[in-house]
Amino acid sequence: MSKQLRLALVLLLVVLTAASGMLFVVAATSPGTGYDPSKVKLDVKLITRSELVTAAYKVYGDDNQDMWAAKTLIKNTGKMPVYDFKISYKVGELTDWTSGQDYPVIAPGQTVRDYCWPTLDPTRVNAITTKTPVELVMKYEYRGLKEPAEDYQKIFLLGRNDFVFSSIPEKDRVTFADSFDNYRFIAAFITPNEETIKSFANMIGAGLETRTSDDDAYQAFERAFDALRAQGVKYIMEPDAFWAGSAAQYVQYPKETIDRKSGTCLDLAITMSALMEAIGIKSYVALIPGHAIPLIEMPESGDVYAIESTFLDKDYALTKHGDVVSADVTAGECITLASKEIKQAQDQGEIVMINPSYWWKAGVMPSW
Repeated sequence: MSKQLRLALVLLLVVLTAASGMLFVVAATSPGTGYDPSKVKLDVKLITRSELVTAAYKVYGDDNQDMWAAKTLIKNTGKMPVYDFKISYKVGELTDWTSGQDYPVIAPGQTVRDYCWPTLDPTRVNAITTKTPVELVMKYEYRGLKEPAEDYQKIFLLGRNDFVFSSIPEKDRVTFADSFDNYRFIAAFITPNEETIKSFANMIGAGLETRTSDDDAYQAFERAFDALRAQGVKYIMEPDAFWAGSAAQYVQYPKETIDRKSGTCLDLAITMSALMEAIGIKSYVALIPGHAIPLIEMPESGDVYAIESTFLDKDYALTKHGDVVSADVTAGECITLASKEIKQAQDQGEIVMINPSYWWKAGVMPSW
């Protein structure tokens, strides 16, 4: 047999093998003559988040995150395969229909999970100022189904200042961190590029090499504390319900805290964090039992310092904690006190550390 003939036979065998594979794929994903849609049995369960945090609404549309708005469990409980299963979602008037994945075939006994990553309309979301109910609709169809089937769930979109710290039901929370399951969203309230914050930060960082010098970064931390005090910013208490486990709070953006000259411990920590980030200093916000504390990381040594930002309100510090501070309630004192608070929380395993720059890179960006 000549080389040319052998080569031709090999090529013919390859073509026939590929063709048979294609026929197998078509046969596996196409209904046979015995296909009867009336005998299809599906268990379709829609699961939604009860609330969406609109401060970072864009993250719900990012399928690289795990913050889906809804998911659907589709189980074929019958003996008949399901062909060409298609699913889509709609969130009130905030989205058009959002297509999920198409499933050419769902075999008997097979379960698939589909996720809703909605692209919410920014103008409509921005208009939401209080907790607002909307209807999330899931629609599906498959070959032979006479008309699409639908399921509905009510979800709530929080106002731009509303925050829920955990999506885990209270009865299911085991650790301290479980109570702050949504902690990443705090990063969306930290706005270093907002004009008021940039202007304030320029004053604080003037003449300092905050990106390269530990001494200058430390001095900027103290300056920010003193500048907010000079601005007349006061500390206001959180509602008891927040720390009692209802896990909800009205959270201000830094500009609002400066303009209103008041804020909760979380508002003040967020504002300090934004000011530090605006002048190139890496910052954190720590959540500990009943409190929130801002921290910074030194650019040279990597050392971390915290500050008791509520004590920028000198009257509050002297009235409630006059036994642990001097009459001047200096920034240096407040750094020493906060370091002790952080150490105690770490020793007890009751601390959640929020790294805003990490979460910004992950897509939890300020939306406004």
